[in-house]
Amino acid sequence: MNLKTQQNEALHRLTTQGVLSPDQETAVREALTGTQAPSRVADRIAEVAGYVGGGLVLGGAALLLGVSWEDLSRLGRVAVLGGTTVALVVAAVVVAGGLTAMRTVEHHRRRVVSALLSLAAITTAFTSGAAVTSHEVIVGSSSGLAAAILAYAVVPTALAYLTTAAAAVSTVLAWVTEFIPDSPVPGGVALFLLGLVGGGLALLQVLRPVPLALATGAAVALFGAQQPLAGNGSDLLAYLLTAGLALACFAAYLGVRTTVLLVAGVVATTVVVPELVWDLTDGAAGGGVLLLVAGAVLLATSLGSRWLWRIR
Repeated sequence: MNLKTQQNEALHRLTTQGVLSPDQETAVREALTGTQAPSRVADRIAEVAGYVGGGLVLGGAALLLGVSWEDLSRLGRVAVLGGTTVALVVAAVVVAGGLTAMRTVEHHRRRVVSALLSLAAITTAFTSGAAVTSHEVIVGSSSGLAAAILAYAVVPTALAYLTTAAAAVSTVLAWVTEFIPDSPVPGGVALFLLGLVGGGLALLQVLRPVPLALATGAAVALFGAQQPLAGNGSDLLAYLLTAGLALACFAAYLGVRTTVLLVAGVVATTVVVPELVWDLTDGAAGGGVLLLVAGAVLLATSLGSRWLWRIR
């Protein structure tokens, strides 16, 4: 075991014991990496080769299935997709230097391992969907989410988080639209709650990188909050959810000083106030009035954010 691996394992033990927070572990690891010799050209080439190789494997499988999908039996489709998944996982293990080294893999190889495992999560979803004869979307998206969570747990990178977030959104929409297909309201509420849960887990530092997780959670929640506008008579619910998101972001900002929360609160406020004015005036307020309202809201929230910053 080389010195770098020993250092990473020691840092991870300190994190699991509660001595260091996950962010502190990352900061120390990056500081130690910065004190070492700069990466060699060979390392960069190997990293690029890992990305290209993973992409070619996935692209080759997609091309094969695209050309022969109708000619292949269900077993054949599963074999091609499952084989691609296994190949991606094996490649990730090889790049990491073994199963035991995946949690402490070095900086450049860490990105490659994360990319390969993220691709494997995608192919897992398609494999599971192709293996069943009913509820293919639910089975596929749920399996992909489970694989993405596992990949994120092994190598918690930004790419792995984004893959997990996308899989979670797809899974929620799959379940809701399968059983309640005719109304946008349940799906919107479900995405709103999903975004809040993701943001809460980011504040607890369960999801990392924290700023990215907060921004993604807020975006998902805002997207969900706006969905009831597409349903008949559900405008009030959309306004309440969007305003609730803004208040939640401002309240969380009082405890955690991060610009992401402040920006999310401002955006949600700027969205909901003109919508509410338009609805209350029954569309009588023209574009100029709405722009004026939006500008006033931005100014007010700017002043409010300065006040929040001072009392924080």
